[in-house]
Amino acid sequence: MTKTYETKAQLVQAVNGTIPTTVITINDRAATREAIITATRRKGMDFVPRSDWAAHKNRSDKMVDDWNYTQIAIHHAGRSFSCGPAALQLQQIQEMQMDKPKAAADDIGYHYAIDCFGTVYEGRDIRFKGEHVHKYNTGVIGIVLLENLTTPEEGGDTVAKARTALEAIGMNQTPSVPAAQGETLEKFVSILKQYFNIAKLGGHREFPGQLGEGKICPGNIGLAFVHTLRAKTGLAAPG
Repeated sequence: MTKTYETKAQLVQAVNGTIPTTVITINDRAATREAIITATRRKGMDFVPRSDWAAHKNRSDKMVDDWNYTQIAIHHAGRSFSCGPAALQLQQIQEMQMDKPKAAADDIGYHYAIDCFGTVYEGRDIRFKGEHVHKYNTGVIGIVLLENLTTPEEGGDTVAKARTALEAIGMNQTPSVPAAQGETLEKFVSILKQYFNIAKLGGHREFPGQLGEGKICPGNIGLAFVHTLRAKTGLAAPG
């Protein structure tokens, strides 16, 4: 039996370098994925498909379909990461998540990533449910900012103590959301709102019942940015 899907996606195709006035309505999820990529590039942002950053093959037999997205969760890459080569970071994140003992993911957990230079990377195919928010992934698009956005004391563990000590002697700088990264996130959220009925936007730890590093993510700095973005977009907090 052939499956049919409904979506609000519209794909604008160039003909001989000219954008036509007729907008083609799409009723296919694969075409919607492509439409999001096209829209991102039309907004002047670079978009890197998963094949171009050498993503590992997912465990397709375990992947779960998802589509009617209503929320966006913002993450940071974690305290062991900083601004750097995005493709390498994504490979490391995917390997870590797929090889995690007892709770291995079927693919990289996030749908999209944004590096410090404002480039958007495709993570998990948007047609599949993510694995980025504990017990709260259905209908939630996951976007990770490839930077550590915690303040030094966050976590209250040995890592936090070490960072706090280094900051005290001027050897550790508290990170910030780079301007290019923040601008791209704002534009990209507006694009996703065109294709899905997005009503809520939250930092990872704002979703109910989070554990471990999920209680920190996306860091105090990242969460402050999320609050600002919510005010700009008019979206509600999760929960």
